[in-house]
Amino acid sequence: MNQKQPVDIQSVRDRLRDTAPGHPKRTAAARVLSLLDAFAHRGEPLTLSEIARRADLSLTTTHRLAHEVREWGGLDLDDEGRYCLSRKILELASASTEELRIRELALPHLVDLHRRTGITVNLSVREGDDVMYLEALRAHPNYTGQNRMGGRLPLHVTATGLVLLAFSSRQDQEEYLATPLKRYTRFTKTRPDELHETMDNTRREGILRLDGAVAAGAGSIAAPVPDALGQVDVAVGAIYAHRNPEPHGLPDLVLATARRIARARSERPVLDPRTIAFNRSQAGLG
Repeated sequence: MNQKQPVDIQSVRDRLRDTAPGHPKRTAAARVLSLLDAFAHRGEPLTLSEIARRADLSLTTTHRLAHEVREWGGLDLDDEGRYCLSRKILELASASTEELRIRELALPHLVDLHRRTGITVNLSVREGDDVMYLEALRAHPNYTGQNRMGGRLPLHVTATGLVLLAFSSRQDQEEYLATPLKRYTRFTKTRPDELHETMDNTRREGILRLDGAVAAGAGSIAAPVPDALGQVDVAVGAIYAHRNPEPHGLPDLVLATARRIARARSERPVLDPRTIAFNRSQAGLG
């Protein structure tokens, strides 16, 4: 005669919580994606409780999903028992994302700029209302801030972010500037009129300098990196400390680096726009 297994009351409560009328109903896949998305903004190792809070999942569900994703190879455990994304995630991303292919094209030119100046240089794309760093080469490898690969900051506080916003549509700019803009220092520009002026100058001159927006003692210079069709979706930047002499000819070096990366991008075969439209329609994207 089979004996019934004892009921795990906490698991039942958590399942009821995850499927309660007032709680957003999500598929199993959506819950896994929420778990992975918990690592998106900061990238540091997380405890189960931190993952559960960021993913809006019960602790029991988080524990089960984290175990399954780790078994698959998508998560690692550090020495303190915290979870972090594994190398497998990076391998999948590097095999499939356009952004990391751009990074590979740009990296030799970023290395050259870094060696010439000895300061931090980065390559950035836009991710919603943030700038996201595809690469960051720093003078000090122990840096732990947001200016690192995968790190994010609001568009208006970084030179690369403002460059990307400057080359977006006017409507896109207005929508971003209508949101509450965080002030990091007394030098952070948050008024729409002064940000519009900065972006208008950037479109005319092709380069942008921003001082003290994130930290009072630092400044940055950035330039756009257009694709083969002339659309600006990438920017290259350099960050310097005011206490040190600025490398000679830094704006020209940044601008030259951006142009070399743009040229490397344009040398890749470009699909006919009609082919792109057909592929999108076949994928159900309209």
